[in-house]
Amino acid sequence: MNARWREFCTKQLPVIRSRWVAALPIIVVSLTLLFGLWSVFGVRYVSMAAFLALLFRTRHKQDFRPRDLVRAGATMVLVALAAFVAGRGMWWAVGMNLVVPYVLVYLLSSKFSPKAYFVYSMEFVFLQLMPIEPQQLPTQLLALGCGLVVVTVALWLYAHLIRRRRHYGTVRKGMRNLGLQFRTLACGGDVSAQCAALTPMIVHMNQVIYDSRGYTYLANGYGKLYYLFMVLFQRCAYFSQHFVTLGTLPPSRERMFFARLSQVFTQAETDLGGPHHAQLWERIQELRQGPGLSDPAQNEAMGEILRLFSIALQVMEGTSPAQPQRKWKLPPDQHKIRGLGNLFRLDQFSTRFALRLSVVLCLGFGVVWATGWEHAYWYPMTAFLMLMPYAEESRMKIGNRILGTMGGVLVSMCLMSLFHTMPEYLAILTVMTCFMYYAPVTSWTMTMYSTCYGMTLAHLRLGLMQASGLRLLYVALAAVTATLANRFLLPNTAGREFRQSVGELFDLDRSFLQQVRALCQGEEQDVSQMTDRLVRIHLLENEIQAHLKGLSRGEQTYYTQVLPINRKLVSELEQINAYLRSRPQLLGTGYSQTALEVLDNLEDAIQRVRRSYTANELEPFLQTDESFRTFGRLQDSLYFNTLAVNCMQTLQEMNQLASQPRA
Repeated sequence: MNARWREFCTKQLPVIRSRWVAALPIIVVSLTLLFGLWSVFGVRYVSMAAFLALLFRTRHKQDFRPRDLVRAGATMVLVALAAFVAGRGMWWAVGMNLVVPYVLVYLLSSKFSPKAYFVYSMEFVFLQLMPIEPQQLPTQLLALGCGLVVVTVALWLYAHLIRRRRHYGTVRKGMRNLGLQFRTLACGGDVSAQCAALTPMIVHMNQVIYDSRGYTYLANGYGKLYYLFMVLFQRCAYFSQHFVTLGTLPPSRERMFFARLSQVFTQAETDLGGPHHAQLWERIQELRQGPGLSDPAQNEAMGEILRLFSIALQVMEGTSPAQPQRKWKLPPDQHKIRGLGNLFRLDQFSTRFALRLSVVLCLGFGVVWATGWEHAYWYPMTAFLMLMPYAEESRMKIGNRILGTMGGVLVSMCLMSLFHTMPEYLAILTVMTCFMYYAPVTSWTMTMYSTCYGMTLAHLRLGLMQASGLRLLYVALAAVTATLANRFLLPNTAGREFRQSVGELFDLDRSFLQQVRALCQGEEQDVSQMTDRLVRIHLLENEIQAHLKGLSRGEQTYYTQVLPINRKLVSELEQINAYLRSRPQLLGTGYSQTALEVLDNLEDAIQRVRRSYTANELEPFLQTDESFRTFGRLQDSLYFNTLAVNCMQTLQEMNQLASQPRA
């Protein structure tokens, strides 16, 4: 017994404690909203506490940005007005539930942020649960405004008094990694582990960049800075893997340089954006102007890394994190407002789910208005909570909702038979709120607690047995509806999205390459499109990696080898592009012409490899020979020459992998 208790205290208790500490701010905000709205505006408006608490939950670990909160508040007001219109009658409900969820999903969600719609769609659904009369609309809007004020104050307090989070946390973590990496290189050690650790950081940074985009621009100031540092980390990883012989003690000059470089990155971890920011920039300039590395290719590659590091630090000084980067415009194919022609493209992830969600809600609220059944709104509400962007996640939600509802009904029956007064009901609501936010989001236990929460409120109007029976009936009806929708109404399955992602990845590679080629040809290059492509390539690689679990062992091995090769190719193309952009005098010379020849071959190779990966139609591939290894007139630029040769070898690796059996 003592051994078990010690094991509990040392292993399980710290985990439980940390989960309660993490959930405590959300619990406090939720209870404040629940009892505040109830006491001031009445029980009719307590449903607002659910989606307002969710707004806090989704934003409390982000930086406090008033601009974003104003935008979120304005969106919530518009959604509240739409929900009011939907409550005017059956046909209004059918029409608005067909249009509003569709628009919310289309404008807010994508494959890389599939649940961005959820808070606002939840508001739209929950505000329809108890329709209001026109004279009650000002009260509802006032209650919503007060709730938004509570959330805003809570976010400010969390950001400034509780979390005290340092800005650019992943950037600082990467700086620490690079400091260790170059210190290891100075000692002749192997940095493969550090390079591998950079990969998930780069993926996370790309997600931050993507999440910071608006309807017309690619990123805000925070996202722009993350982009610059993301590219810096990508180049550093490439340098360590392809410009340095690992496990070999470098000459004394290289050891001294790597040691100094390690000190700079270590300093950056703490001084980034702080009072010593200018001194950090000066140290980088000293490294750039110093003797550098003795190997010409290494020295040129490191020069490009330090140049980008210097630019990133300069941009950090003059950029507001929340400021939209208007010059970084969304490419036409990613512009939601201008791309309204894509609104009904059924091959797109967001469109398929938008249609599925709209049809289910339209059906659910149509039943509510047509039948007038008691508490019939539980049907569309539950169907909404069951329906997720991916069919596999929806199946899990349906199972959890059924199991959790059954458990919640049993617990509610026990509690309601023991407690009968309003203070006791309030205590039950408080306890269920605490456990609801403590439980994992994907667990059936969270559904059990939320069911007890809802049953307690319903018991204020209905008898216990009637409320229990209706709850189970509507959950069963919602489960059937969600299951049929997931099966027959344009489902987004993991298998389908995996195939789509593989094809899209190679299309983005080719689009990225075409922008580099446009630069070599002297044409105008769309820098915003290149930025968008690079970010989406990294996110697609992560999507493909996440979906490998459902494949056979041979397929998993096959695609696990593809992703590092593709990542290497993209890094090489980015560096070639940056090299030529920073030296416009080289355009139209032998450098750009040779790069153009390489890129033409690469584009042809990418098209062939894409067909082999997506349709198993392997075609003859170009063969590199010794002439590719010198590039004649480019011998004086070994860095550029190395990148060009490596690009060809990378595609050769990809082609050889494509020709292997996948059993």
